[in-house]
Amino acid sequence: MGMRKLSGTAKKLPDVLPVFPLPGVVLLPGEVLPLHIFEPRYRAMVRDALEGQTVIGMIQPRPGTEDQLPGAPPIREIGGAGRISRHFEVEDGRFLIWLVGVTAFRVVEELDVVTPYRQVRAEAIEAAVDESERESVVRARFDLLASLPLLAPDRQEHFQRLMGDLSSVDDDRLLASAAQALAFTPEEKQELLEARRLLERYALAEAALRRRMASHPALHPANAR
Repeated sequence: MGMRKLSGTAKKLPDVLPVFPLPGVVLLPGEVLPLHIFEPRYRAMVRDALEGQTVIGMIQPRPGTEDQLPGAPPIREIGGAGRISRHFEVEDGRFLIWLVGVTAFRVVEELDVVTPYRQVRAEAIEAAVDESERESVVRARFDLLASLPLLAPDRQEHFQRLMGDLSSVDDDRLLASAAQALAFTPEEKQELLEARRLLERYALAEAALRRRMASHPALHPANAR
């Protein structure tokens, strides 16, 4: 049976994607990432993006190459593309921008460019799911939403509201909310970003939740269900 994505539509990236290599920063689909842009090369990148398709790729340097910054260290294969939803330019040329994650992407080729910032050809990565997995996805949504308030009580009302209509939940936004509520490490977020199947992404979120519950003195994993 064919593969399809249960929620959202297929994402299309620009033919050429500007990338911002930044260690410890991972942009998930559905996540909002505020950034302070002060380096001249990335100011130029933001200006060009604002005049074009407003999409920027956030990507981490490969592990062990961070000491090559602010040069051009090798980058990971998988990153997160975001659209500039808001921006504010300070008088001295710095920018404050807010990126909304739209899709994971795989670097196909890094280009030889004259711009001061790096650019790549990339392909969007969709979280695939077989039709036969539809019920499993809905159950995974329920399990995650039922457990999250135990560790994020301040967002209990939000998660309970989502449980009222599980079939219409935006999976990207839910997983991004879970990553925020559970304070995912950069490596946990990178693993989530690289997962190619929606059920795998939910399994990773559930595993992260269980790890945190196991270390919480007032909770036990059995209480999550």
